[in-house]
Amino acid sequence: MSFLKQWRFWLSLFLIGFCFYFIQPNFNSKNSDFKLNFGLDIQGGYSYLLELNENEFRQNLLIKTVQALESSYGLQSDISNNQIFISSDQNIDLLNNLTIQSLGFEIIERNDSGVLIGLLEQNFNQSLSEMTLNAVEIVRSRVDFLGNKELSLQKVGLNKILLEIPGNLDSNVKDVISKTAKLTLHLEKQTLVNSKVFFNEETGEEVRVQEIPNLTGDYIQDASLQYNQNEPVVSFSFNKEGSDLFAKMTSENVGSRFAIVLDGALITAPVIREAITGGSGQISGNFTNESANNLAIILKSGSLPTEIKIIQEKQVGPSLGREGVEKGIYASLIALIAITLFMIAYYKVSGLFTALTIISCLGLLFALMSLLNTTLTLPGVIGIVLTIGMCVDANVLVFERIRENYKNNLENPKTDGFGSAYVTILDSNLTTLFAAIFLFAFGFGPIRGFSISLIIGIISSLIVTYIILKFFIDITSGKYLGLNK
Repeated sequence: MSFLKQWRFWLSLFLIGFCFYFIQPNFNSKNSDFKLNFGLDIQGGYSYLLELNENEFRQNLLIKTVQALESSYGLQSDISNNQIFISSDQNIDLLNNLTIQSLGFEIIERNDSGVLIGLLEQNFNQSLSEMTLNAVEIVRSRVDFLGNKELSLQKVGLNKILLEIPGNLDSNVKDVISKTAKLTLHLEKQTLVNSKVFFNEETGEEVRVQEIPNLTGDYIQDASLQYNQNEPVVSFSFNKEGSDLFAKMTSENVGSRFAIVLDGALITAPVIREAITGGSGQISGNFTNESANNLAIILKSGSLPTEIKIIQEKQVGPSLGREGVEKGIYASLIALIAITLFMIAYYKVSGLFTALTIISCLGLLFALMSLLNTTLTLPGVIGIVLTIGMCVDANVLVFERIRENYKNNLENPKTDGFGSAYVTILDSNLTTLFAAIFLFAFGFGPIRGFSISLIIGIISSLIVTYIILKFFIDITSGKYLGLNK
């Protein structure tokens, strides 16, 4: 019973308990934070085709150009039929062809009354495409915050996004991804000039404010669900630039009201009691826990540049299929049995240790994947198969080095053989691990699914080889090990 004194024995027991604790929730129907998720290709899920509002984006570009003409060139202009007219009673000589083209426009007509310019279609399409790519990342952030892993998200055409989410649909998904989330802060204004009235339908509150917002949600760096007197509120904080602007706005307008407006609807209009210099605030209203959390997620991920609509929604089945999954499991079991039989036939008792090492490696791999809530996809399965091969390779290196030491009649063939072999194993596995880390860092979708299972598999293989395989070698006599011939 001398093996009871070995630290590897107790650490092996700990690993077995660790694996059992984190794997067993996967076979339990109750909710758990530690479960292995399955990708779209294995279990199916939901598909959404999203469309960004092209007309709204065009209008936004025109408005920005009008503002640029006024601020940079002092020219007043009007928008009509998706074109901009600049009257000739101003210094329009500032607008030569090169200047207009730099704004992304072209001259439609020039006469005595003024200049009519319109968007260059090529420039507009490029801007629309770039805007859609930006929207892809915003939608990805929103769905990630809801806890949906390994989603498939890609740009389709100029202004469409295809979103595929594996597993059961989160009830908040549609609300979260389809909200534009344009948050603006407006100071109250008493006059009718350049002012606008916002109305809260739920409370009946209305306030007339400055039409151009004093601050926008673009400066928000964090938002979260909080409670104020047991009522859910959304707490937010600005970045450094936003904090300075918010502090300046509140310090210069103590006693005035300011409206917090989300997508054109008034949320609340508090009175500024004192200067707010901390760069943070709260949005309160008739929120439920769910609506407050959704708003926090939306504000944290950023506002979409235009309105977004779900134009197609459907449930998709697993591309791999249940039959394919079952065949994959059977193939893995057959491969494991075949490897075990070969290793036992070639290495005798040591070959049996290989089978135990592989099972331990797979157990630790699935336990770590469950702990980290990772998603298993078809490329991830390939990463697991590759891990099995690397684990077997590590065993072969150890056995061959020990066998060589026995042939050379070294004093301590098992310990010396394992030590020299493990250095080689560590070196080869670390180079693969670095490559997998780079794949995870710069890849997406199927590439990340493959890399995460490979990263965890390599770490698991190194651990069980160093602890469990070495323990079995240490407690087994050389004459039974099957490596002394």
